[in-house]
Amino acid sequence: MSKKGNQKESSLLLEKGGIALSVKAGGMITQYLFVFVVARMLGPTALGSFTLSFTVLQLLAILGLLGLDNLLTRKVAAAKAADRPEDIKSAFITSIKITAISAVLLSIFLFIAAEYLANTVFHKPQLATHLKVMCFALAPFVFINIHAAAFRGMKNMIGFTLHKAIIPLFNVGFIFIGYYSALNISPTLGYMISCMLVMILYVIAWNKYSRLKTVEVIETTSMKEMALESLPMMITGSIFFILNWIDNLVIGIFRTELEVGLYDTAFKIASASAIILMAINAIQGPTFAEYHSKNDLSKLRESIFSSTKMLFYATLPFTILIIIFPEWILSFFGKEFEQASTALIILSIGNFFSSITGSVGILLQMTGHQKPYNTIILFAAFTSIILNIILVPRIGITGAAIASAAAKIIQNFAGSLYVYKKFGFLSIYIPGFTESKNKSTHTL
Repeated sequence: MSKKGNQKESSLLLEKGGIALSVKAGGMITQYLFVFVVARMLGPTALGSFTLSFTVLQLLAILGLLGLDNLLTRKVAAAKAADRPEDIKSAFITSIKITAISAVLLSIFLFIAAEYLANTVFHKPQLATHLKVMCFALAPFVFINIHAAAFRGMKNMIGFTLHKAIIPLFNVGFIFIGYYSALNISPTLGYMISCMLVMILYVIAWNKYSRLKTVEVIETTSMKEMALESLPMMITGSIFFILNWIDNLVIGIFRTELEVGLYDTAFKIASASAIILMAINAIQGPTFAEYHSKNDLSKLRESIFSSTKMLFYATLPFTILIIIFPEWILSFFGKEFEQASTALIILSIGNFFSSITGSVGILLQMTGHQKPYNTIILFAAFTSIILNIILVPRIGITGAAIASAAAKIIQNFAGSLYVYKKFGFLSIYIPGFTESKNKSTHTL
């Protein structure tokens, strides 16, 4: 890899990734604001009830999206590179049609199953009301993610990530209104209303930004063909859900809503160390798809190496800060949150390992290797499930943190090894080691 090429790729990442990072940071801030407000005004138990209902929403949304969010990003990026706006419009409209059907059906299912899930699965009857409210947020949530995926394919990072900042902010506003008035607005009700408002904003924004109104719709892919193509990505998304949310579900089943709230707070704080990774993933997805479509392995290698090096130096200081001062950081949310300090340390270490391996998951998904990557994350998810079931009933949220960190380490290192085998370069960055190893003789 040439020094000039590496510097150029780094500059591109700093420029475009900086926009994504700014929006991601804004999203993180509003999410922390939401957690802080709920924790301080309503307590960790209320936060736990919201987290459990939101976890169920996330699971059903993955099924409703059918992997079309990632597929749409790939198709829009490739069509944009080929200057084919008709393909962009066709892929977008087809995705909307499919998800409209799946989201409505799943919303009906959630409303009907709410009582059973609350009483039989989670053993928390009061959760039924929250689940029924969330069923009305499901379709708007799915449509927001489809629009965000289209923005991502167009390399519009603000459109891709802005909803993650706006929804928690709106929800905080509704919680304040409910707290200081006679209105009974729970975090779940506030979230549902926020999703509906943001969905309307995204529809308006996409229509204005895409400028596709005058483009003739040419159906290049049928609904059936597109759904079948996206299914492997849905499997990937489902397994990712297990990796990221199974701990909340297991804690919710075996422990209390209080512990769910404590763990979710620790998880969100630890995730702050991965903000750079999320920002770079946002811009790298369509970039990887574009380089792969052009069969440009050199650019692909430069892109992954530059981003991983940046990730290492950006996330190391924050990880060290969390390890040294976990109780002090948690104390901002309330004295009782300090008992999650051990979980916070473990989670931050797991996120750091994700950072030093780079955007390996996005790389494999955007270059047509989602099936072998599915195998990797399926094994990691299976590990997470087993460890959660064994450890959570015995040691609570610390056990969930161990399971989460172990699964992330397995997933990312196994993915890096596959990238090396397939493309011939390392996605892992270790100062003084990987620079000399990062050479490739492979072709796409």
